[in-house]
Amino acid sequence: MADYRDHYEAIRALGADVVTLSVDTPAESEVLRRGMRLPFSILSDADRRVVKEWGVYNPRERGGIAKPAVFLIGRDGTVRYAEVDGVTTRAPPSEVIRLLQAMGADL
Repeated sequence: MADYRDHYEAIRALGADVVTLSVDTPAESEVLRRGMRLPFSILSDADRRVVKEWGVYNPRERGGIAKPAVFLIGRDGTVRYAEVDGVTTRAPPSEVIRLLQAMGADL
């Protein structure tokens, strides 16, 4: 998440925003957000409903967590890009920026 914090302004300049989703409680997520100085929201999915529906649930890690994933969602609500990563890897923000540049106003 620190990488996305560091590239947040570049992502915003391209007309996109960053939101993360965690299976932690809202209070735990807020402690993490403040501690990491994240300029974006961490949404709570403590009941794991969303991560299961979106196919990013990993039941084998720490009692069930979300797999690292990036979704680019257009203004019309359609998913324009999705990448689900392994437990220790994440799509780098530089790739997201490249994709946003390529999509331009089509996002």
